[in-house]
Amino acid sequence: MDDLNLIVLTTNSKDGAAQALDVAKRLDRDGWIELMDYVLLRKDEKGHVTAREMDDEFSEKAAAATVGVAGGVIGAAVGGPVGAATGVAAGALVGAGSIRLMERLVQDTAPEGFSQSLGPDSSALAVVVEERYAERLDEELQKLGRTARRELKRAEREAEFDAYVQRSKDRIRRIQDAIHAQEAKAKAATGAEKTKIAADLAAKRAELEAAREKLEDHIQALNSGLKSDIREMNFRLELAGLTVRSGIATGIDHLHRQLNHYNDELENLIQDQIDTLKNEASELKTKAAKASGEAKAAIESHLLAVELRLRKQRVELQHSFEERLLEMKQWLENLHVRSALAQAEVRDKLQASIKTAQHALAELRARVRMRNREDERAWKDIRQGFNKAWGDLEKAFDQANRERV
Repeated sequence: MDDLNLIVLTTNSKDGAAQALDVAKRLDRDGWIELMDYVLLRKDEKGHVTAREMDDEFSEKAAAATVGVAGGVIGAAVGGPVGAATGVAAGALVGAGSIRLMERLVQDTAPEGFSQSLGPDSSALAVVVEERYAERLDEELQKLGRTARRELKRAEREAEFDAYVQRSKDRIRRIQDAIHAQEAKAKAATGAEKTKIAADLAAKRAELEAAREKLEDHIQALNSGLKSDIREMNFRLELAGLTVRSGIATGIDHLHRQLNHYNDELENLIQDQIDTLKNEASELKTKAAKASGEAKAAIESHLLAVELRLRKQRVELQHSFEERLLEMKQWLENLHVRSALAQAEVRDKLQASIKTAQHALAELRARVRMRNREDERAWKDIRQGFNKAWGDLEKAFDQANRERV
């Protein structure tokens, strides 16, 4: 994923920010930009501030209840650092980062005097977009008020992307729930109603597939960026002196943990899609067995398309496993460097953990190569093996770091 920008708009109208949000949404619908996050603020004539955020865009709440990276502007609207702490305290619970980070986000981004400028009957909008879309959106928003823009730092980007992933997963679950509800209705329906439900189900399944693919694409783009950062830092590690090698190795460690986390999210999406396609294929086989003539031919054609998509998803999962094997090997090499720089008693513990992980890696490599492509239990066992191996290593190194401190 590209770098992310935060754009803050302030207006002297209580409806100005809402109009700006409508502009941003129209650009999003037309494919010119993609909204990652936003929060809209209004201050009424009595000075009460309310907020509407992307997570729940159909309701307004007291500003102090809003969370998320874009929600950091609330602190300035409510009034300075104390307001910022109040406005984003809950954000840390969903990965939005520390209060201090959020206060800095507001301070670095909001227009000069923003904490005093959001007066009665005024409004503000904070929007997070990828950098490639920021200039276009900023130009449009400047027609409606005063804007300020800056690039998010790494910790802020990670927090924002985690929030984006969670929103996307929530949306996928809502679509799945709607599909299950329609499937339950279809069992009791007849005639025209059954036909309408079938059409609704087809539309919902297409929406579900599009939502999954969009999230997969973003995770893959982010992973590509993380891999590039790891390569760059490994190069720096080779050239660095002893005094800075430990810090660079720790940074690489963080990137590998992030990469493993997002790979696990990606595999969750792929596995979920595999389960959905298997259920759809089973339903189609049942329908085909009861149908005849042109109806049977149409169902079988649909079944063939579903089975092809199922094979594609299984190939993607296989590819992800192979990528994780390579990444785990690279991470172990980085951990070797970290253990070599540690004190003797800590080094011995770390090297023992690395040796255990290397045996786990060898076993996982063999299982990936030998597993039965159609045995879903084998896929899940391999994923559990990956997560256990990474988890054990992380615990060992975190414990060693605590002991060193």
